[in-house]
Amino acid sequence: MPIKLDPALLPALDILGMAQSGALLRAERETPSDGIPAFVTRAGWDELAATHAANHNAPHSVLLPALEKAVARILTHAAQNASQMGEMTPVTTLQSDLFPSDPDLVLAFVRDSTHPVACALIGTITQIEAALRSRDAAQD
Repeated sequence: MPIKLDPALLPALDILGMAQSGALLRAERETPSDGIPAFVTRAGWDELAATHAANHNAPHSVLLPALEKAVARILTHAAQNASQMGEMTPVTTLQSDLFPSDPDLVLAFVRDSTHPVACALIGTITQIEAALRSRDAAQD
């Protein structure tokens, strides 16, 4: 049974603004037709680049395909858990080796405050908190 997310029930963030400012980056080149847009924090992207693509002239060409696969697995795992539990929680923490700085990966389902679109935000708690602080500082 497919899992559906009602954007109206999710916490709102200015995803578009955060992406335009560089605080969030797309974690995929194209959103699957049955998927939702996924984003990684700037700090998360920088950590991945430093860890896995430090010697590449174009780190995005190495990281993005691998990140897309990781995100697909993470979202599939979350959907399977939601199917078993009968509900999708807006924030899930799971063990992952995606970010070497912290084995606790946070998957937050949010909605864009300017468009009624559900999105996935992926990072460590420290990375997500930093992205939210940068958003708050930009709004002051």
